[in-house]
Amino acid sequence: MNIAEYLDQMRRDIPDCSLVSFGDLRTGLSLRASAADPLRQDQLEEILQHAAFTFSVSDALAATGETETADQQSAIVARPQGVLIFVRSPDEPSDVICCLCRDATAETRVVNGANKLFHGMAGGS
Repeated sequence: MNIAEYLDQMRRDIPDCSLVSFGDLRTGLSLRASAADPLRQDQLEEILQHAAFTFSVSDALAATGETETADQQSAIVARPQGVLIFVRSPDEPSDVICCLCRDATAETRVVNGANKLFHGMAGGS
């Protein structure tokens, strides 16, 4: 399965998920997306900027010892349209999945789906 197919499958498998995108935190580019309603590239990259900022703050807090978890894999940001759930690859920390869901109860499914995608990418799928 290619990345676009994984993203489509994730969006179908997660109830009330309207967006799943794959991006690179280092470059700030959203590389692929599956959305219920198409988004412009700049909108996708704005979401990716939220992910980059959220993880940079989390990493900075972990470095100072203010949080218990270093290298946090997932994060949630509330927005008026729902919640953004971000998941970093455990093997390539610049790779990230960004999902827009109705509420935070989708986090476990998003993390599981993202890890499946990351594992598939590492396996050459």
